[in-house]
Amino acid sequence: MSYRRRLVLIKLIIALFIGTTLQAQINNKVDLGFEDKVQGWLTENNVPAVGVGLIENGQIKYVKVFGDLKKGIPAPDNTIFCIASITKTIVAMLTLKLVESEQWDLDEPLYHYWIDPDVVNDSLLKKLTTRHVLSHQTGFPNWRKGKLAFEFEPGTDYQYSGEGFVYLAKALEQKFNKSLGQLSDSVIFKPLGMKDTRYGWDENMDESRFAHAHDSKGNIYSWSSPKIGRSGAAGAAGSLSTTIEDYCKFSVDVINGAGLSTEIYNDMISTHTKIKEHHSKGLGWELITDLPNDEYALEHGGNNTGYKTMGIILPKSKRAVIVFTNGVNGITVYNNVIKESIDVGGNILDAIIGPNNHKVIAVSNAVLKKYAGDYLVDFHNKNFTLTKGDNVLILSGGGMPTTNLYPEAENKFFIKDANVQIEFNIDGVLSLIEEGKIAWTAKKVKN
Repeated sequence: MSYRRRLVLIKLIIALFIGTTLQAQINNKVDLGFEDKVQGWLTENNVPAVGVGLIENGQIKYVKVFGDLKKGIPAPDNTIFCIASITKTIVAMLTLKLVESEQWDLDEPLYHYWIDPDVVNDSLLKKLTTRHVLSHQTGFPNWRKGKLAFEFEPGTDYQYSGEGFVYLAKALEQKFNKSLGQLSDSVIFKPLGMKDTRYGWDENMDESRFAHAHDSKGNIYSWSSPKIGRSGAAGAAGSLSTTIEDYCKFSVDVINGAGLSTEIYNDMISTHTKIKEHHSKGLGWELITDLPNDEYALEHGGNNTGYKTMGIILPKSKRAVIVFTNGVNGITVYNNVIKESIDVGGNILDAIIGPNNHKVIAVSNAVLKKYAGDYLVDFHNKNFTLTKGDNVLILSGGGMPTTNLYPEAENKFFIKDANVQIEFNIDGVLSLIEEGKIAWTAKKVKN
């Protein structure tokens, strides 16, 4: 072989090696370039405070809270937030740790320990297991409208359900004869040093550090109080109070395997039900797959009135971004932080939101005026308002973010940055459709 051909071959081998190495490298860094923009995002969206936690190389790198607990009271870095549905990740990991220690079985029917009186005569209750709860396949609605009832056979379909987590928590409490708080203290909170974490509130927590809930205009809700959250099993789906640092400690534990066997951990991060492309349900977590460099993300959001929160964990690169807000419009703020703090933030949000295949059409002012007015949600007993804008309806109030609804037909509208549609029928009833299913309906009560 000639010298020239040998040199070309060597260069080719080097190029292939370098290319393969670079492609295989995973970014394990987080970016703090968002810091100077945060206050602007808070002001633009009428959100008083945002807490940000970043994990790099499996260690807590950054904890900071920007803004106010409420007007005139700066938020300290150890601010206590209500984190809404992210609570479910704590309950899920508690349960999986009990499975690991062989004190609980994912596939044992829950009726052995708890039967809700509403379903005592329903034969489907004998099919309900912990696996169904953690993967949101219980057949229960998110929240009962009157009496609890199965809407399909457990394990046959997907439907997000807070009721399922409350049901599981009651079964755990019955089996161990301890409250959910006591179980979580012994298995998670105390071992990880999460000293500021509770379901609901107790007398040992510092009320002066509580982030109060605020509406879409930045006004504090009259009911806002740290003591309003439900404790114990009743709060298993969304009443956890914690700090950014405490939840970061929990996230580091998850990144490091949480003391679970490979079998149980892999079960947790496996797809149990598909939501949309690259977005599925594991056990207790939502999974985002097919990220650059073959990464995957564990994520969960929280959405209570006045609180919008998000946690994203990247186990492969040992990174995480945790964002808590105390304002109805906090989704925009946490999306901005996520996109700017980790390189795959935009990919993750795109997977959560899903493809936007809707096309805006022009509708008349008469159509917009017909739908404008006050609406009452069917089971929340909360009012929200639709106001006519420039070829849009503007949704506000009711604990929901101020949002533009864009027309795609004379009776159908959509939200651009969410997989959500609004449909009106001839009786003045509005249906909110999420992921292809009706999440709730509302009736017009005032023009």
